[in-house]
Amino acid sequence: MKKFPVLVLSGVLVLAVAGSVPAELVEKTTTSETTYRGTVSEINPNQIIVKSDSGSPMTYTVTNKTTYVDADGNVVTRESIANQPVTVYYSKDGDTTTVSKVQVTRGGGVTTRRETTTEERR
Repeated sequence: MKKFPVLVLSGVLVLAVAGSVPAELVEKTTTSETTYRGTVSEINPNQIIVKSDSGSPMTYTVTNKTTYVDADGNVVTRESIANQPVTVYYSKDGDTTTVSKVQVTRGGGVTTRRETTTEERR
């Protein structure tokens, strides 16, 4: 029966130590993902150009990590999205806009931005 109080005390100490990590040891990372809707006007191995109804064409950098999906989320080939209405999910790093996902959609040009902040203890 004496094991229970020891276990409870151990658990409390672990929680107290875990909750008291100095601020300089907590790394905060903010990532932004923006979406853009339009129609694919051109595709090549390194770029995709998308034009919305209301704006000028936007050029995005694609990588081997870029995924292409249909409206139901099924993976499709890059070539199959040509001339299709799409939503482009991208992040910006300086002057470069890198695409993480291109999804075939139904509809015109809308841009949205979603930002998340995560904390990671080092």
